[in-house]
Amino acid sequence: MSTKNFDKQLHEKIRKDFEKNKGQELINAYDQAKLQLEKDVYPNIRGAEPYYTDHGANHVSNVQENAIDLLSDDGIITYLSGIEMYCLGMFILFHDAGIVYGRKNHHKKVAKVFDVIRGTKTSLLREKTVVVRATGAHTGTAQDGSRDTLKELDEREHLERRPVRLRELAAILRFADELAEGPQRTSAFMHAEGLYIPDSQKFHDYADITHILIERGTNRIAITYEIKIDVDQSNKVRRLHLSRLLKFVYKRIQKLNQERQYARYYSELLAPFKSTHVTFNFHYGGDILATDLLPIKLTDIVVPGDQTKDISAIDPSYSINELVDNLLAQC
Repeated sequence: MSTKNFDKQLHEKIRKDFEKNKGQELINAYDQAKLQLEKDVYPNIRGAEPYYTDHGANHVSNVQENAIDLLSDDGIITYLSGIEMYCLGMFILFHDAGIVYGRKNHHKKVAKVFDVIRGTKTSLLREKTVVVRATGAHTGTAQDGSRDTLKELDEREHLERRPVRLRELAAILRFADELAEGPQRTSAFMHAEGLYIPDSQKFHDYADITHILIERGTNRIAITYEIKIDVDQSNKVRRLHLSRLLKFVYKRIQKLNQERQYARYYSELLAPFKSTHVTFNFHYGGDILATDLLPIKLTDIVVPGDQTKDISAIDPSYSINELVDNLLAQC
């Protein structure tokens, strides 16, 4: 799905919902903000945090694509009004812009970027409040120390004398951002040359193997991991690498599934996404290795008395030690 599709739909919805002059004013505001961010902010995010996965223009495009897939079966968003489409577009444009000042608490630095990009006129304060509150809830912690940031948002807000489902839109932003993962967020060259620092390497390793499909029509998020085992490494090194990678992947699966459940709770528009499906493929020397792994299906069903299970408890064949033994025996 092209990001032009997102922008085109945003333009069309605004033109439909607003009289000509006001509609064009909003379209120009969105387009100019995007142009300035792409020119002056996104390129400098890499300079501020050179070892993190991509948070620039490509990431923003990916989040836009995800928003389309989350909100449509056919690529056409019908569930948002013109002003809600404008707000969601602005939320996506600004959500990671604060990283230009450094990653720590970047969600709290959006206001500074907004003032530079959109200006400080009194007439923009209403929009600034909406944008800053929504982007501030896409990560981090709430005032009570929990990660339930969405609860602090008003369910309904307003902009340009029209209602905005702020909490729902913020939930869509947060989940679309969570799903913006994959090889597009890392550099094959930096990866191959070992130029990432150890603290960030696992995130690039994860991005490199992750492929996500958003399927509203089948009510699921599908994740496939394509893991390549290095033919030039010893089994000792392979074991260490695979064990660390799988441990991290299992945690990320649980995190993504929790974000799915969390987003659904706060957004009726995301109610169709009832499960997360996970598949693993392992490659070695051009071959796809045989395993007895069945796809993992994580749903919202809770059996009273059961405790939250990790991946290997859901399916014992995913026990890291046994799985790694099986894979290395084929290498």
